[in-house]
Amino acid sequence: MTGPARMGTDATVGLHVEALLTSDCAAVYVAGELDLDTAEQLVQTVRTCLTHRPNVVRVDVSELAFCDWYGLKTLLSLHREAQGAGCALKLSGTVRSQLARLLAATGTGHLLTGTGAQSTGTARTTGTARRRHCVAAPLAAPGPGPGVPSARPATAPEPAVA
Repeated sequence: MTGPARMGTDATVGLHVEALLTSDCAAVYVAGELDLDTAEQLVQTVRTCLTHRPNVVRVDVSELAFCDWYGLKTLLSLHREAQGAGCALKLSGTVRSQLARLLAATGTGHLLTGTGAQSTGTARTTGTARRRHCVAAPLAAPGPGPGVPSARPATAPEPAVA
C-alpha cells in the first residue's frame, strides 16, 4: 500500500471507530462506549485492518468513555485474532480509569499494553516500540476533530486528588 489509507464507520449511538492504515501499521481510533451493542463495529474494523497484514494494530482508547466486560472480552478476542494473523494488537493513548480497573481486576493489562505489569492496566508502552512499528506521521494523520483521539502511548490516568 502506498501511503496511509483511512477508513471509518459512521458514528452510531455509542461508538465511533476510525482506522488509518500504512504498509506496516494500523491505528484504530475509538470514541464513545464499547459494549455489547457497539463492539461489532470495532471487530469489523480491526478484522479489515488484519487483512492488510500490518505488524501492529494500535487501538487508541483515549476517547473511550466506557468499556464494559463485553468490550474487554472483545478487545481480548481481537488480541488473539491478531496474534493468529502474526500481528500484535496493543492499546495506545490514555487508558481511562474505568477500563484500567477492568484490566487490573482481570489481570489482562499486560496483554493489551505490552508490558510485564500483570496486576494493572496502567502501564506504558514504550515510545521506541511505537516508532519501530508505526511511523509517527501516519498515526497523527486523522488530524484534530471532534471525537478523534490522538495516537499517544497508553498511559495511566492521573489519580484523583481530594
